[in-house]
Amino acid sequence: MSLSNDLRLWEADLEKLLLELRELRQRAANLEEQNQILREKVAAENIRGEGLESLSHLYDEGFHVCHAHFAQQREEDCLFCLSLLHQVDAPENKTGE
Repeated sequence: MSLSNDLRLWEADLEKLLLELRELRQRAANLEEQNQILREKVAAENIRGEGLESLSHLYDEGFHVCHAHFAQQREEDCLFCLSLLHQVDAPENKTGE
């Protein structure tokens, strides 16, 4: 192969990478926007009972409610989220007995 062929191949690879980078940046921006909307939604419902209901609803919709990954989409159950929902719910169950 000649040097010019190598350069054309590198240029094509670089164009593919730049396109993928633009797509990833757009996806990240969309996720950040969605994250902000979810944070505002949860912050607006600040009452404990409604807050727990909202967190449970967000979790059921497929989002994390744990501190480490709050409002990020989840693909499977998260033990941290489930633990948080159980801990928050536990004091209400004890006082209701």
